[in-house]
Amino acid sequence: MRSALHMLLAAVPLLGGCFADAPKAPKNWSIEWDSTTVERNERDALPAVKLSQFEVRAPYNGAHLAVLRPDGSIAFDAFNSFAAQPAALLKGAAFDSIEASGVFSRVIAGGSSAVAPYSMEITVTRLALDCRVEPRRDASVALTVVLVGSREVVASAHGEAAVPVADGDFTQAFSAAFAEALISAVRSLELR
Repeated sequence: MRSALHMLLAAVPLLGGCFADAPKAPKNWSIEWDSTTVERNERDALPAVKLSQFEVRAPYNGAHLAVLRPDGSIAFDAFNSFAAQPAALLKGAAFDSIEASGVFSRVIAGGSSAVAPYSMEITVTRLALDCRVEPRRDASVALTVVLVGSREVVASAHGEAAVPVADGDFTQAFSAAFAEALISAVRSLELR
């Protein structure tokens, strides 16, 4: 009897996992074109532009969501990830946002064989959930846009934005922050 009791007690920890709630599955988020942040350009459109280069700098170039913490460190959220590498998600959102803005007469995808008078290089320098000021949680984006014509830099601009993650919808918040930062930079380009 006693050995049966010991065996039963030894088995309880093994069975405990069967009766516990399943762990939460990680969530995958996207970054899409956010039409709510883009208004048509009021000035004359610049000539066509080709999106030639797109880069997301480390440590923000991985699929796990980067979290900026109050102590200055960066954590990576194991339960919230982007659905693909950030650069892959952001290229499409960049194309759609710039095209919808009307700043350029036409926007051409980087993989196209078509040529344009200008090419654009976009570098994302921050793509993170900013939790440095409690209790705020903001989707934070910073980027630089470089406009190249005839193999020379003809304009460059910086843009950044922070959008509160109000209801836990990281797709909406990061989409809005990216569009706001990008359109701000594109609209402030001044040709040299």
